[in-house]
Amino acid sequence: MKKQQLLILTMSFLLAFAACGTSGSNADSDNLISASIADSVTEVGITHIISGTESQWTVDSNELETLKNWILGLNYSMVQFEEGNSPGDEDGGEVYGFDMTDVDHPGFSYVINGSDRCYLLMDGNWYLVSNPSNPPVTEPQWEKLTIEKVKELATKGDSLSWSDFEQYRHTDIGSGLYIYFYEIDENYCLVIGGGDKQAAPMYIRLVLKPYDHEFLDDKAYIEIRTDNVNDFINSQKN
Repeated sequence: MKKQQLLILTMSFLLAFAACGTSGSNADSDNLISASIADSVTEVGITHIISGTESQWTVDSNELETLKNWILGLNYSMVQFEEGNSPGDEDGGEVYGFDMTDVDHPGFSYVINGSDRCYLLMDGNWYLVSNPSNPPVTEPQWEKLTIEKVKELATKGDSLSWSDFEQYRHTDIGSGLYIYFYEIDENYCLVIGGGDKQAAPMYIRLVLKPYDHEFLDDKAYIEIRTDNVNDFINSQKN
């Protein structure tokens, strides 16, 4: 679960607690946390990792209020671990990351290593949760992006947009830009990139995987809005 330990995402109302510098419970910081989320937070991006599978989606409105109340109800205290023995170094488990898309601060992950072994990871510090429970969020029912669906989508050409891929499971691998990675099969993946999800993507690429089946961005690919998907697939068989 080392990948999970790196999931330090943005959530300003938890930064408020970290700034207090306490080593006990969070009881004294509730008012400060409440003040920090009162007006500014309108949506939260969620990343969920379990059994090697990563999902991402956004919550707002009523579900966001429920999530805020859950966070404010958690009791936690700082704990320290020797290097290599933190909850993030364990195998298995799951992690939720919460990203405040409109605020730029260090952040927070919620790590579940068992029913009574749940932790917050905030600003590089670990906190044991004494009243653990699963985050009150509903993960979307994702569809699997297949090569046949890619062929179908490619017929839309330049009219293809981010919204055409919303229902498919993806991972955001970008840094500074939105770069969404879609697993297709052992031979291909799809990558969409751009700086603004309200604008047309900069690229929508069908990418040939290397022999180890891990994604690399220097392998053969086509732009599906302008290139022929069938021709590309057939060329890899020769």
